[in-house]
Amino acid sequence: MSARAGAGGRPPAGSGLVSRYMLRLLVRPLAGTLLLVLPALLLERLLRLFDLLAGSGSPASSIAQLLLYLIPHYLGLAVPAALFLAVYSVISRLSQDHELDALQASGLSLARMARPFLGVGLLCALLGGALYGYVQPMSRYAYRAALHALTEAGWNATLVPGEFAQVGRRLTVFVERRDPGTGLLHGILLHQRQDDGTEVLTTAATGEMVLDAGRSELLLQLEDGRQVTLDAGGGASTLNFASSGQSRPFVRRLPIFRLRGADEREMTLDELWTGLGRSDLPVPARRMRGELHGRLVRSASLLLLPLLAVPMGLAAKRSRRSVAILLGAVILVVYQQAVQLVESLGDLGRIDPRPGMWLLFALFAAFSLLVFRHSNRHPAEGAFDGVLERLDRAAGWAGARLARLLPRRAGVAR
Repeated sequence: MSARAGAGGRPPAGSGLVSRYMLRLLVRPLAGTLLLVLPALLLERLLRLFDLLAGSGSPASSIAQLLLYLIPHYLGLAVPAALFLAVYSVISRLSQDHELDALQASGLSLARMARPFLGVGLLCALLGGALYGYVQPMSRYAYRAALHALTEAGWNATLVPGEFAQVGRRLTVFVERRDPGTGLLHGILLHQRQDDGTEVLTTAATGEMVLDAGRSELLLQLEDGRQVTLDAGGGASTLNFASSGQSRPFVRRLPIFRLRGADEREMTLDELWTGLGRSDLPVPARRMRGELHGRLVRSASLLLLPLLAVPMGLAAKRSRRSVAILLGAVILVVYQQAVQLVESLGDLGRIDPRPGMWLLFALFAAFSLLVFRHSNRHPAEGAFDGVLERLDRAAGWAGARLARLLPRRAGVAR
């Protein structure tokens, strides 16, 4: 039986209080899931960055900077998962505690109770548009530029302890020891030849290699050292210095990274839209169209996630939560991969990606609306009950089968 609004179509008394209650319940799992999913996604990339940069002697601060640039990218992956899981957890908790039954008995329909979730979904869609359309392109370019400065710009501050590093044709650097935690260098020796034949020999007890990304320069700051200068005529001069303020740093300007816009993923929504009418861009128009509509589809899809999460949460009352979460994850992954496939085919020039992407969005929207409408009209009969029941039986059968096989294998091992 579906719950009806009050007399005259007015909302039942206390609906505003219920909306605020729903929002309070949603805040904690939404924030908690974000704080759990985002670090988990960053951890995998952190390990890859350590493998890439630790062997080259890059300081830990450089890895931290690269991770900061990656946060918007992984935030775009974490927000949909966090929104879906948060709405799902709130509805499943209210359903299992029979609070939903009490609210529906008081005259509140499932559609009215879901309005706060749809409002949060709309807010996430707007924020997703800003994130996908503007923040991610800028941070992606900044990440690539910083990674280029550390790994692909010729000499990249790689100083292996105990080995002489040849920097260009006129400078040789030797480092006795390097602190892997802080990147501090110990026992530094520099030998430099100038254009007029002068040779400069510099030694220092400690030093630090600093990357100035804004000016594309590598700066070697020295402390507690001595500098001996031998001119072409045989004259010599000595200079002692104690602190970095009195040091004679070596500055090497790195090759400037390419300008932003050579990749469509580095363009903002405005640049993609205005660039479609130009012929002087290095990116083909088909790739720009696919990127533009792909971002719009992903942003708009965030609005639909509560419509799918609410029926999933209701079905969790009659089945295992893990099975319902697994089914929801499969639906979202298949949808995401389908959108990505259409975009990739558009990049290759096989199809026009615009109709395919929006057709997938329309199918996903229709599916979400239908299952939500079914749950709103028939709260006691969930749209996913049959599928989840079969999955639950399959999981139980697989678990029982595995439990019978394990003792036999253990006996054979003995």
